[in-house]
Amino acid sequence: MVGKGFVSVLLLFLFLASLAYLHTVSVSSQDVFTGVCVYSSSSFSVLSNGSSEITVGKELEVGRVYTLFGRLRGSRMDVSRVERSSPDFPLEKVEGFYWVSGGCYLLTEGARIKLGFCLNVSKGSMLSARGIFHGRKFYPVEYRQGRVSSSFREGLPVVVEGVVMYSGKRTILWNGTSEIVLYLPHGFKLTPGKRVRVLGLARFYSIPSLLVGSKGDVHVLGYATERPIGSAKVGEIGRGLCRVISRNGKGLKLDCFDKPLIGFMARVGDEVAFRALVRRGSLLCLSCEVVGHREDLPNSICGGEGVVRVYGGVEWVKVYRNGFGLANVSFDDCWILLKLRKSLKVSLRANETVTAYGRFTLYRGMPALEIDSGEDICSGKC
Repeated sequence: MVGKGFVSVLLLFLFLASLAYLHTVSVSSQDVFTGVCVYSSSSFSVLSNGSSEITVGKELEVGRVYTLFGRLRGSRMDVSRVERSSPDFPLEKVEGFYWVSGGCYLLTEGARIKLGFCLNVSKGSMLSARGIFHGRKFYPVEYRQGRVSSSFREGLPVVVEGVVMYSGKRTILWNGTSEIVLYLPHGFKLTPGKRVRVLGLARFYSIPSLLVGSKGDVHVLGYATERPIGSAKVGEIGRGLCRVISRNGKGLKLDCFDKPLIGFMARVGDEVAFRALVRRGSLLCLSCEVVGHREDLPNSICGGEGVVRVYGGVEWVKVYRNGFGLANVSFDDCWILLKLRKSLKVSLRANETVTAYGRFTLYRGMPALEIDSGEDICSGKC
């Protein structure tokens, strides 16, 4: 006869076995789906594994991979459990540059791939990503960030650093060896002489160019390197104290440099202290001041160097048929010939007292003064 204790143990064993069986049947009867959340709202979300998609009545996070447990009803699942997981489906690999412009993209040579969501990575940086395509968008599941390129490739992001040389209709940057045109956002301007770092899309027009989409893609680093004018190179700021030796439509010609100074007005003979940006064809005044007025120059009718001031009385005047004239001006025991080009539109008379500013030269072996403008000769002591 079997004991009551044995029967009790047997019944307990059978009960537990039946529970385990029922649990196994319950679990095995559930549907399982793993995919990337490609859409989410407060009432439902859509998941895809690249080949099929499932809708669930839960709010999930776009871009995350989830495994769903529940009962499939067509393309919809009644879920009993949702878990964050790793993909168990094949991923596609895409490499490109991360770009933000009215959305987030991966830029490759010849393609612009829109992302299903934006990433927390640096704009313009190289990205190697693995994920799925859903519709016309790519959903990265995993990615590795690289650096922003410093090499020009058509249509791709590039970062450049240099000095602003021109600003206005065209903004031009000097990177130390060549010029780059910047197409900046509307109404945004940069100051010449500033050193900047700029991110944009490379374009090859007449010269390398950069399309800059946002003010935030431009970082001002400070001013260009500053040196004495004699040692300053293109893209640097030169400082000096020089005298104006001539003036024309190109700017002021100085006695210390071979390029005209533009963006500032002074007269022949004035002494100018300046800080100027050295460009390939000119000096652009950044801060300039007349510190020595030409009226303070001594009377150099007896001889001198460079630009001088000459004061004296007119002894005689001769005008040739072509309109060119000569005036002999004397003071004490010294005399000089004033060369009067027709374009000066100046007429002098004998016994008139004049002051002239110009450069010493020779006329047929005789001492003479070259005058650039009618403003550089006046009646009396001036």
